[in-house]
Amino acid sequence: MTKRNIIIIAGIAVIILAFVVGRSYRRPHDAGSDMLPVAVVPFEIHNGWGYKVNVDGHTYIYQDIIPGVPGNRVFSSKEHALRVGQAVAAKLTQNKIPSVSRQELIAIGIPEAQ
Repeated sequence: MTKRNIIIIAGIAVIILAFVVGRSYRRPHDAGSDMLPVAVVPFEIHNGWGYKVNVDGHTYIYQDIIPGVPGNRVFSSKEHALRVGQAVAAKLTQNKIPSVSRQELIAIGIPEAQ
């Protein structure tokens, strides 16, 4: 092996080593740091309650009836609307489809879903 080949191999090894070391020192990416703020806001409507999911101060979801339940029923309490809104917002922040089924409503403890 010639001196030139040894220098080339050593140079490649240094580049690979620098790449590996650089990747190991990189801080892990915080998934929540680049996300927009999400807030659930309950509101009173037609003798009941609904909720809005706001993303970066703008209404992203406006839910004036109970999702996943047949008919146009409203939540009986502010707490129930807030609970479902928070479940929807959690799905939204986890990059899932922000919907809820009747079974999920029952699991959350929403009496109107039964």
